[in-house]
Amino acid sequence: MKRALAIILVMILAFFAASCGEKETAKKLPKGATEDEANYPSREKNNFIENDNETGMTYNFRLKNYTDAFNRVYVKLGGEYSDYTYNKWKKQSSEKQSNGKDYNYYYLDSGEIVLTATEEDESGKLVNVGCGITVDKFNTVKNMKNKVMTVCGIMAVVSGGYSSDDVNFFGNLFVDTINYDEHCFWYEDSIYLYDKEIAQNGKATVLFRTMPAASNIEDDWNMHDYKEYWFNNN
Repeated sequence: MKRALAIILVMILAFFAASCGEKETAKKLPKGATEDEANYPSREKNNFIENDNETGMTYNFRLKNYTDAFNRVYVKLGGEYSDYTYNKWKKQSSEKQSNGKDYNYYYLDSGEIVLTATEEDESGKLVNVGCGITVDKFNTVKNMKNKVMTVCGIMAVVSGGYSSDDVNFFGNLFVDTINYDEHCFWYEDSIYLYDKEIAQNGKATVLFRTMPAASNIEDDWNMHDYKEYWFNNN
């Protein structure tokens, strides 16, 4: 898995933007409940399409679709519409990957939290989406960890096709990527990542990211399924 993730990290960590919340309490199972009784979120719609990239999938939407959907959930939860408008996205760079595909890298700086997105140039579809902030801000600004995890939760439900009621669940998923040794999880055909390597000093970036993947990736890369982790730790 290390080698496979290294390949994908080369792709998704080619750019970083700085600026993207206390840990929410994870949902608890009733005492004596079985794993089958756990309330794991399920997708309401399928946002993925097959692709011949490293993960075998892209999202079935463009940057504008993603931004509009993100904003609807963000505003529903009490955020300001002006924080994440489509016209705030800036192109960071374009690069050709080892598979021959051209990818465009974008970031949106809200002044506090930065969203990131990688787009496949040919189709215009998004390959992955992310959220970043400097280590200093993440660790020292009041309530910043709560804000980051809320944004991560919104990012996950919008990109994965889940309900806005599931934001806290996915916010906690990203919290657990920090604490889990390999800093990545598999959940319902998506990979969830936290990059530790660059977060070694205050000016470095803490980056959380999620991307769709073909179902065989879970076994091929020996990825740890989050349902198992969640059940065993809550």
